Amino acid sequence: MIPSSLRKYIETHCTIYDLQYVFLGTLLIADYIIIQSPGWILKTLIAIALVSSLFIPYVRRFTKPALPIFTWLITFYACQFIPTSYRPSHIFVNILPTLERILYGASLSEIISKHTHPVLDILAWLPYGVIHFSLPFILAFILFIFGPPRSANIFGQAFGYMNIAGVLTQLLFPNASPWYEMTYGSAPADYTIPGEPGGLARIDDILGLKLYGSTFGGSPLVFGAFPSLHSGSATIEMLFVTYLCPKLWPLGVAYTMWLWWSTMYLTHHYLIDLVGGSIYAFLTFFVARQFLPKVDANKRNRLAYFIGIPNTSNSISNFFHSIEYSMSFGQGKAGVSKLETDGGIEDEERMALYEGKEYDLVHGTTTMDGQPQDIYVLMEPDMEKQQQQGQQHQHHRRVRSQHFSGEDTHLTPIRMRYVDDRSSDDEVSNASPVLMSSHTSPTCSEPSSPVTPFAPDHHGFGWKR
Repeated sequence: MIPSSLRKYIETHCTIYDLQYVFLGTLLIADYIIIQSPGWILKTLIAIALVSSLFIPYVRRFTKPALPIFTWLITFYACQFIPTSYRPSHIFVNILPTLERILYGASLSEIISKHTHPVLDILAWLPYGVIHFSLPFILAFILFIFGPPRSANIFGQAFGYMNIAGVLTQLLFPNASPWYEMTYGSAPADYTIPGEPGGLARIDDILGLKLYGSTFGGSPLVFGAFPSLHSGSATIEMLFVTYLCPKLWPLGVAYTMWLWWSTMYLTHHYLIDLVGGSIYAFLTFFVARQFLPKVDANKRNRLAYFIGIPNTSNSISNFFHSIEYSMSFGQGKAGVSKLETDGGIEDEERMALYEGKEYDLVHGTTTMDGQPQDIYVLMEPDMEKQQQQGQQHQHHRRVRSQHFSGEDTHLTPIRMRYVDDRSSDDEVSNASPVLMSSHTSPTCSEPSSPVTPFAPDHHGFGWKR
């Protein structure tokens, strides 16, 4: 039986999307149990630090979106400690090369890797061993600076979930890479066979290091050919690049093809593995795309998405001010009913953000598409100024008051007037929305006759647009 207080908290603060944390938590607990090194003291301290970071304001804004990435990396590391008795008993050696020959007529990896050269080795090593590991950080930084708020967070979550799906597939559906076929042929494989660097061994010779030989020799997932997470990472990164700047799609395609060639040249993947990795990336991006904010081409960076911080105002203080409010934006999709409230934003601001409006951090006004909105405000009439008005002015005010309220009263009615290009009045045709009463005017002099662009409702309490 769930306590009523806990049930009320869940109903108030939780949504169906929070089930993802149940999945991640279950996976992390399993990793904690499986991992044998480091010892239980150190891994317990790491676990406490990770969990605590999710409850620390400001820190959680970075660790919470990155939680899927942490889970993927920890799960990948934990795979080496899984007992053989708990792993699939059969390792597929022939299914991938057979499918490749059926689909493409030959093993493209075998054909491409036959002709090697030091220059080609370097060209293959750059995307596979250098850009692959650095590009996610670079892209996340670019999205954080130049993308709309929350785009970097969603990229981190999508990147992590795609890799989690890939690692679980590799674990449950083990397949040998092309280097295994070239070394062992069609001989049955077992989990005692160490990993090999394939063509990366030539990079060790060129650089005079033993980096890749030792790294791949101790790989936690030796038989993880399908799907290719190198291909999946390159594809999802290019999809987010295209999301931020659609004109860069040729660059994205070129980089993905470059990485595809490098993985086959280095004998680490078949073409079918690469296609499978890209499919994982497309499916993940299709889901993540539903939560991505809209990119505004007129806004050059994240500061410009906060009205009141102009495009030209890129000071350090404004940058950190934007970080303060970055998690306040609602996800803007149905089914998401809560907002991040760390930092103590006001209710007006939170509601404006949740409704998809922009909030002026400087002036504290609500806007939509960069234009000020009508703000309906009740104001006490200026009785002193009212008494100073002429007899004719009082007469006009009394007539309008009777017209709107239906009774004789000396109180000044509130008149909301939205002034824009729809008005034919020269004095207000280019003006902004103003709040008017019968004794105020957008000009210094009182107009000879009042203008009522919009009729009041039938109750006399509001105004119709």
